Amino acid sequence: MADHGKDTARIGKNTLALFFRLLVVTLVGLYTSRVILKVLGQDDFGIYNIVGTIVVFLMFLKQALTNASYRFFTYELGVGNAVRLRETFAMSINVHLILAGILFIVMEAAGPLVISGLNIPSGRMAAAQVVFQISLVSFCLEIVKTPFNSCIIAHERMNFYALTSIVEVVLKLLLVLLLSVITIDKLILYALLMLGSAVVMFIWYVIYCRIYFPETKYLSRFWDKSLFKGMLSYSGWSLLVNAADIVVQQMRNIFMNIFGGVRANAAIGVANQVNGKLSGVLSSFTQAFNPQIIKSYAQGDRAYFMRLLYSTSKLSFFLLFSFAFPVMMNVDFILDFWLVEVPDNSGIFLNLILCYSLVDSFSSPLFMAVHATGNLKVHQILMASIKVVNIPLSWILLKAGLPLWSVLAAWAGLNVVCDIVRIIYMKTLIGLEIGAYVKDVFGGMALVLLASVPVPVLFHHYCGEGWWQLAAFMGIFFVLYVPAVFFLGLNAKERGYALDIIKSKLPKR
Repeated sequence: MADHGKDTARIGKNTLALFFRLLVVTLVGLYTSRVILKVLGQDDFGIYNIVGTIVVFLMFLKQALTNASYRFFTYELGVGNAVRLRETFAMSINVHLILAGILFIVMEAAGPLVISGLNIPSGRMAAAQVVFQISLVSFCLEIVKTPFNSCIIAHERMNFYALTSIVEVVLKLLLVLLLSVITIDKLILYALLMLGSAVVMFIWYVIYCRIYFPETKYLSRFWDKSLFKGMLSYSGWSLLVNAADIVVQQMRNIFMNIFGGVRANAAIGVANQVNGKLSGVLSSFTQAFNPQIIKSYAQGDRAYFMRLLYSTSKLSFFLLFSFAFPVMMNVDFILDFWLVEVPDNSGIFLNLILCYSLVDSFSSPLFMAVHATGNLKVHQILMASIKVVNIPLSWILLKAGLPLWSVLAAWAGLNVVCDIVRIIYMKTLIGLEIGAYVKDVFGGMALVLLASVPVPVLFHHYCGEGWWQLAAFMGIFFVLYVPAVFFLGLNAKERGYALDIIKSKLPKR
């Protein structure tokens, strides 16, 4: 039987490492976004965002294979099959190289035609086309890097991952600062600098993996037809939801461009930048516990597997909400301070996107449980069927003259529907006890929110926004929120684990 005390301690240690990474990456990343928007201006910033959406239009293919490689790596690590692990890595490299080649050809044929039909200011179309070509090369490089990144996370080397992320974001900041002193077209220069950063990080990931993980020594002549089919089958079903997510997001951005122009895309870009940094909270935590979910399932340890699902569902939400709620309540003040010029609708866009992310936070452990089983078919069909409703619904809302934010409201609402359907289906897939899950997870979340939210909301309503108001708001909220999470959100076992992790980090006498 596995030592769950050590497993839990490892989750805690990895979470702390990734949390430190998050703080640095968030602060530097937000400042970088401010510099980019200031130097590029709203129009070029909007162009970069809309062109980027074309490049990542097929990102769902990359994400599907990422899910497959990560799940196969982690599963084999849980089983302890070193030979199969090396073969899996070799086939993952093969599949990603093939995917990169196919996507490059497809995007070279279709991308320029799509861009020429967008609502881009006169005189900037040529620059937009050049940025597309540069971004396409960066995108293909990221595809090939995916197996190395998946291997690092599967091995739970979060210290390296955290340090590398910090180095990467600082490197990007230094490169962005060059925009202020170099006089060539800044939009094109920015794309070139981001490509340079991608090349450096690709080389760094490959070197690290080759040194520390024997399975990453590529078997150049290896080909396993059955493993190839297994990965493609798994990826094929994973593809459905990833495709739905990416297509919905990119069609939404295109609709925004049609009805609101590039400045609407700039507002979406700002909202996504902030959400991306805050969602790093969730990403940091999920990367710490995801390997344990898959490994415990692979080892047949159902009790630990189910306990992880309950605990991490709550903790994921609590962690993201602790960052998201203060931002949502003070969004206009924060954006005004952060940006020199705030694009219209940025505040309401950000709040709606954060609502979507909060729903994803407590459902992400269940999503990972689906991947652990390898039985994706029914789940993916259900999720994709609900998500694609966003596309016709968004068009109808905008065509009817509703405001741009209505599209994001509908998007967030349908995500709630997805989560309800997922919970119901998990009873069939893994034997989830829905009543116990709802009572423990949603009951705990509801108690925490009732105890910690009303007072800060009333304070904000009567005192408004400003520096002292923000400081007082944060103080009031966290004084109520932290004990509410500990005493109302966690059960006795979870409180015990939390105390053990805290004690392990205190200096020993």
